[in-house]
Amino acid sequence: MRRLSILVVLTLSAACAAPKKPVVAPGPSPAERLAAADALVRAGCYDCLASAYREYDALRQIPAAADQATAGAIRTSALLALRERELGMVDEGYLKIARELAAQPGASPQVTTLAKLLDVVDALPPGLLAAGRGQITDDALERAQRFRVNRVAWKAFLGESLDADVLAAYAWVSLMCGAPEERETATGQIFAAAAAFRDTPLMTFRRATCRGAQPELLTGLRERDPRFVEVTALLGAFQIGQSKLDEADKLLQEAYDWHPRWPRDTMLIGNVAMTGEEFDRALDFYDKTIALERTPDALLGKVRALTYLGRPEEAIATVDQMLQQQWYIGDARYWRALNEAQLNRLDAAWDDVELADRLLVNAEVPKLAGIIAYRQQQADAALLPRLDVARAKFEISHERNPSDCETTFYLGIVHTDQRTWEQAAKVLGDAVRCLEGAEKGYRLEIDRIRASDDPPARKERQIARREKAIANGRRMIATSWFNTAVAFLNLSRKDDARLFALKVVDDDQFGARAREILNRLK
Repeated sequence: MRRLSILVVLTLSAACAAPKKPVVAPGPSPAERLAAADALVRAGCYDCLASAYREYDALRQIPAAADQATAGAIRTSALLALRERELGMVDEGYLKIARELAAQPGASPQVTTLAKLLDVVDALPPGLLAAGRGQITDDALERAQRFRVNRVAWKAFLGESLDADVLAAYAWVSLMCGAPEERETATGQIFAAAAAFRDTPLMTFRRATCRGAQPELLTGLRERDPRFVEVTALLGAFQIGQSKLDEADKLLQEAYDWHPRWPRDTMLIGNVAMTGEEFDRALDFYDKTIALERTPDALLGKVRALTYLGRPEEAIATVDQMLQQQWYIGDARYWRALNEAQLNRLDAAWDDVELADRLLVNAEVPKLAGIIAYRQQQADAALLPRLDVARAKFEISHERNPSDCETTFYLGIVHTDQRTWEQAAKVLGDAVRCLEGAEKGYRLEIDRIRASDDPPARKERQIARREKAIANGRRMIATSWFNTAVAFLNLSRKDDARLFALKVVDDDQFGARAREILNRLK
């Protein structure tokens, strides 16, 4: 019993004893946190810079670190603003944040110097992915003007801090890469001048995009640091230039999955989808682009996608938005005319295609004008002079692009309707040879598509479009043969007329009339 009492006492004593406090390891000091944020800046990826900014912003609340943290937050937000402009991302307001931080009262001399740097950052030219045809805003024009006026002075100002300030170094190399006046300065020479930061991933990224994408450098950055996801869009754009659309699409989609608020990336995905004949997907990404940044290129892409999807009313409505903004007026009028013709609004289509003809010099505009004029005459026989107009338009188009089989065919049909038999026979013969060659090309494309690793749905869609083109081409060939027989009959070239009539004697559309010709030749 005594032993049991001792056990009870021991148990109760253990239960009442105070628990030991857990040992909490001290967190990193403000100095260590500043050093870690500095390392993130040198690492240079977009996510790295964003993480660095958040850490600097948090450290600003600690008096001992406030000055350095504020300077770091200004530098990093300015670098983020530059990266967004380089890549054509949505402006998330980082430059505004930098200006607000630099404008706070009681700023240190370091912050005062950084405030001057922000004026340079604001006016630097766009980067590789952001450049190209697009909307030129008043703000962009004003920045370009400031850059031209101040370039020499800014170059000298930035050069004073090349070895001491990472933002100054990055802005200096960006100025040198983007200024046409500095084209004679070799890229290696530019980055050698920024030796203090030259070997950091931040500068390696800028060197890889200085005057054209360098895929080896970009790929190496991503392999060494998977956080550099933004390079996928640059590599995707490079693959587009190499006509490797599947590889491009995968890379651009990876970039979109990482950062959806990226209108340049969504625009490129839409363009790749258009080229791959994925018109629904193209429309989706053009709409995504427009939601982020309303540009003429995105609206024009949407018009083209809607046209190929057979949605002319919506295409015309989108064109009207372009015309309201005076964007790409020639292109807008052409696509408006094309869709109006699809709706049989021939007079309106003619007005638009004539306006397009004043602004665009290509083969497609006169070809469409010829089709519209011909259809106007077909709709109203009293408009016989429209055949002269149609012939003239087709001749211009054919001169500009002799390899367009459809234009050659239409020109031959007009010659037939005008009873210019020698020309009809010659031009229709050219059309048949062109169409037969085109069919061989389509067959080769179909074989290539079948042998490719494309998704089955895409292969099926692309093959179907080419098979439809082959079928349309064969109808044009049959029409050409029959009309050639008619031309030779009227030229009293009986053997030639018989030869071509026999080619369509069993044709559902022309067989009966071909047999009539053969009977007349007996």
